[in-house]
Amino acid sequence: MFDSDETLDDLLIQGLKLIQKKEGFRFTLDAVLLAHFATVKEGDKIVDIGTGTGIIPHILSTRAKNLRVTGIELQEDMAEMAVRSVKLNGLTDVIEIVAGDIRDIHKRIGGGTYTLVTANPPYWSVEDGKPSGQTSRAVARHELTCVFEDVVSCAAKLLNYQGRFAIVHRTERLPEICRLLREYHLEPRRMRFIHAFIDRPAQHVLLEARKNAAPDLKVLPPLTVYREPGKYTQEILKWYGKGGNLGGS
Repeated sequence: MFDSDETLDDLLIQGLKLIQKKEGFRFTLDAVLLAHFATVKEGDKIVDIGTGTGIIPHILSTRAKNLRVTGIELQEDMAEMAVRSVKLNGLTDVIEIVAGDIRDIHKRIGGGTYTLVTANPPYWSVEDGKPSGQTSRAVARHELTCVFEDVVSCAAKLLNYQGRFAIVHRTERLPEICRLLREYHLEPRRMRFIHAFIDRPAQHVLLEARKNAAPDLKVLPPLTVYREPGKYTQEILKWYGKGGNLGGS
């Protein structure tokens, strides 16, 4: 089921396991936080843009009943690995992984029909630092194959009227994020800043927008990851139990 250069990692939630490469891209805590932040309702039809290992669809599958989740991944080897995780966890009736480009994926899976789209997109433009020499990490972290506007455009095409779009991103890009969301008629409605420690500035933000909605932004209490170095806060631990490994690298 998994190769010698791969690991089988326990997600510590409902017995789910995820196949990942020992070297290369591995999911991070940001994806986990997004999967718990997004508003998920029974019967939702969901797309996860740039799904990577499939971590977000797997967690979303535990949050409500009668879901249908489609993960979109450009890199075929990553998509194939995610497919194996779906089969391993017996979730083929809930999660589908599709290898494809987000810029035209609506033509393949249908536009205007989804109630929720999630995305943990690349945080850095090609001008921001040097991309990793490992392809999967470089694509995940830098805008090499798509830019943030491509992600927003994709979500807008996939969502139905009043559909929800949930993302995690860097705080310094928040003005750009809000501007692009509104350009595509996605109104920011819920926002939560992520702090590594309560006394440090937030570097990441969780944001959920609604398509064709009126302005009504609610800023939620801050989410603090660590109560002290190496020790998660109770809010983080309640999802996974003590000692949970919430990130792949």
